[in-house]
Amino acid sequence: MKFMVIVKATKDSEAGVMPSEQLLRDMGNFNEELVKAGVMLAGEGLHPTSKGARIRFTDSKRTVINGPFAETKELVAGFWIWKCASLAEAIEWAKKCPNPMPETEGVLEIRQIFDLEEFGEEMTPELREQEERLQAGVAQNAQGAADERKVFINLPVKDLEKSKKFFGKLGYSFNPQFTDENAACMIISEDIYAMLLVEKFFATFTPKKIIDAKTSVESLTALNCKSRAAVNEIVEKALAAGGKKYNEPQDHGFMYQWGFEDLDGHIWEHFWMDPGFVQK
Repeated sequence: MKFMVIVKATKDSEAGVMPSEQLLRDMGNFNEELVKAGVMLAGEGLHPTSKGARIRFTDSKRTVINGPFAETKELVAGFWIWKCASLAEAIEWAKKCPNPMPETEGVLEIRQIFDLEEFGEEMTPELREQEERLQAGVAQNAQGAADERKVFINLPVKDLEKSKKFFGKLGYSFNPQFTDENAACMIISEDIYAMLLVEKFFATFTPKKIIDAKTSVESLTALNCKSRAAVNEIVEKALAAGGKKYNEPQDHGFMYQWGFEDLDGHIWEHFWMDPGFVQK
């Protein structure tokens, strides 16, 4: 049997309050237990309804209702899909779960997912074949998503807190799950991250000497921007926050680039390229 385990929303989750580092750690440990036991098939947290919408159907009319929605107790903040032998087993696992909303009364709701066999005569051979084909396609899509590669740029820094403040002024945020006194996971995009590692911690990953990026260059990190103005904006923010200008803007017609050095001397090159030129 498969069950959807629903995490009910609260005022905090609807306000966008992020879980604490301790809760992320506790939930991570719980999820590892679920995976090792072969119970957990999927699980995700959801953004608050202020970032969502509803579609209301009235005959042929479709009405879009933008969030947020008022009925907090009826909303969903996250979910799992579990494979259990019975509802009783799902309940036992749910009772082991850390309180998902530790600042208030957290609630999990367990709902069994329909199996094809439960639809009876309505599930004709043609419909069964279609459903099996759809499930195979979903599994293939999930595998494709799992195969998507993410980029992690690892950089040594002398003062982690100063580096976090510097990049924070540029508009970057950090993933608390992978941020502690030795490292900070800076989110550049959905698939690109920079791991800022204290030099002593960085040294545990390589037998080679760490260079001084202010006097030597090992690599250049180049990030694409949506426009020339966006290039100028991020570099000007960096300079205002204490970064260093190492060159002047370069205008190649089809491409515009400019960059800066961060507090540790790492070079961040930003560029815009004309989409029309790329297509040619």
